[in-house]
This record gives sequence, structure tokens and C-alpha cells, in this order.
Amino acid sequence: MTLRSVLSTLVKLGISMLLVWVFLRQIDLQDLAELAGRISLRACALGVGVFFVSNVLGAVQWTLLLRGQDIRLPFRTVLTIYFVGVFFNNFLISNIGGDAMRVYDLKSLTGRATAGFAAIFMDRFIGLFTLIVFCIAAFATEPDLWTPGLVWPMGALTLAIAGILCFGFSRRLSGWTLRVCEKALPQAVTGLLGDIRGGFIEYRHAYGLLFRVGCVAATVQLSRVAVYYVVGWGMGLSVGFVHFLVFIPLIAIVAAVPISFGGIGVRENLGALLFARVGVGVPEALAMMFLGYLAGIVASLAGGITFVLRPSRDKEPG
Repeated sequence: MTLRSVLSTLVKLGISMLLVWVFLRQIDLQDLAELAGRISLRACALGVGVFFVSNVLGAVQWTLLLRGQDIRLPFRTVLTIYFVGVFFNNFLISNIGGDAMRVYDLKSLTGRATAGFAAIFMDRFIGLFTLIVFCIAAFATEPDLWTPGLVWPMGALTLAIAGILCFGFSRRLSGWTLRVCEKALPQAVTGLLGDIRGGFIEYRHAYGLLFRVGCVAATVQLSRVAVYYVVGWGMGLSVGFVHFLVFIPLIAIVAAVPISFGGIGVRENLGALLFARVGVGVPEALAMMFLGYLAGIVASLAGGITFVLRPSRDKEPG
């Protein structure tokens, strides 16, 4: 491990600890335990089950994208790789550790690391795109939430997505961008951008495939939003599902930025800030966000068990 990576890890841990301290300053631990104890076991089990099903559907989505790169593996193999990736995303310092594991596994099985990376990038991008679409659609139905604190982030995210789409699907624009980047950025960065561009271009005219992926992605993201709704319902909170569609995608996007350990602290504090707009108290919002995250952690444990029990990669067919 290099000095730079050690420092990066320490910074993330420091930010996480600071945010957890802010989290604890806003709530009494006894109150948190009391609120957590309010949720029924049925709601807990349902939340974990919904998250688990969303992971299975996520593997279906990724299977379709791999086929777009002409990588055809048995679904059971893809499911195993996907669940292991989800596990490592939750339990490593970096939020992309599981993606690195997926690339490694694909390279071990097929020797096609670049194509695997392209499919993983598209998997992430389509998930992000779907979240933003849901967020904007739900936000449009709630004019009372139209404040600068929400309008500006949504506008910025929409512009970012539009820029990525233009870069990925326009040969002329992406070619010009790469030529400019080659003069200003390190070769490793331009090489990565080239891989991303190549991955997008593979899907550019695959309309049927993209439609099927979009349908699955919509179900995946709705399921993950529903996990928090189920937890809130189990705690007795009367918040409409449309508010979860506005807030949870924003929280998920911000928490995915690798500035803390697994988004801990970011998720809870931002959740408290946003749900306060619809009358949810800070202790209740913090407890709901923490329990929703915990449901995802429990659901991802299947990937850890799979990682321990699966055969070594050098024993699997290539």
C-alpha cells in the first residue's frame, strides 16, 4: 500500500468519524435504541428481503450488459460475482472495491478485463441515470419542495448525466474530448476515458438491449428506495412513497462519493436534513436511514459467504 492510499484511507476514516460524531450529537443513544426497537421484525425481514431481491435483479441487469459486450457466462456465475462485488462494496473502505473484484473475476474467467470494465461502468451509469429520472419525476409532483437546496443539486446532476451521455454516444464529441485530454491529462486517465467511450459505443445502437436493461434497472432502483420506505413504515412514520423517491436517490448519490467509509455519516445526516422537510424528526430520520443501510448490509452478507465457499478462480473454467 502506497503512502497516498494510506493517507486517503485515513482521511476517509477521519471524515466518517466526524460525521458519526455529528450524528451522535443529534440523538441520544437510548432514544436511537428505543426507535430501532419500535420497528417490527416483519418490517425488518421484509426490508432485507426486498434488498436481497434487488441484488438478484441487479445481477440480471449486469448479465444483459455483459451480453452487449459479447461476454456470455452462466447466470449462476454472474450472480456469484455480482453478490461478491456487493459485499466488498459494503465492507471495503472504497465504494468501488466490489467493482474491482468484478473486473478481476471477469478477467480470470474470460481474459476480457476492458470489456468487463465497460459493462460495469454502464451498470453503474444506468443505475445512476435511473435514480435521477425517478428523483426528478417525483420532485416535479411536489412543488412545495422546490427550494434552491434541492433545485441546484438536481440541475447539476441532470447536466452531468447529459454530458456523460453526449460523451459516450457521440463519436465526434468523444473523439474531440479525448484528443484534448491527451494533451492535458496523464495517459492512464485518457486510457480510462477511452475504455469508457468504447464501452458506450458498443451499446449505442443496441436499442432492444438498452430497453430491457432500463426496465430491470427501474425495478432495481425502485426496490432499493422501497427498503427505506418499508423501514419507515415499520417505525410508524407517515411519509408518502413519493418523498422517498425524491430523497433516497439524492442521498444514495451523495453517499456514493468516496469521501467517507461506506457513506457512513453522510447518509444519516443528509437523510435527517431532507426528511425534516416533510415533518420527520431528526431522531426518527437518523434511525430510519441507519436501519435501511443495515438491511442492505445484512442482505449483502450472502456475497461474503459465497466468496468464502466458492472454488478458487484458478480451478474454474476460463
